[in-house]
Amino acid sequence: METTIEEIPNSLLDDLSKKLISIVLGSKDKNAVPMELAKKIIYLWRQEQLASKTGVTALLEGSIKVDAEATFQLLDELGLNEVSVILKNTY
Repeated sequence: METTIEEIPNSLLDDLSKKLISIVLGSKDKNAVPMELAKKIIYLWRQEQLASKTGVTALLEGSIKVDAEATFQLLDELGLNEVSVILKNTY
């Protein structure tokens, strides 16, 4: 996933991270995100790193687990169609 994340422009990281957080937090299934990934997201949040490449990677992993369709739709809306296609084929 790291090479895929490199395709995302830095200018979109902040907006993308906020929208991915909404997907992750909006889940009705509180067990959708594995504990280790949840811990990583919380750690990155505390370090104010959710809008970094590492933070977006963790949030993408979590949001795909929570609601893959909404995640891919978000990527498409932000013009990240290539990233969306790669992730669809990966997950």
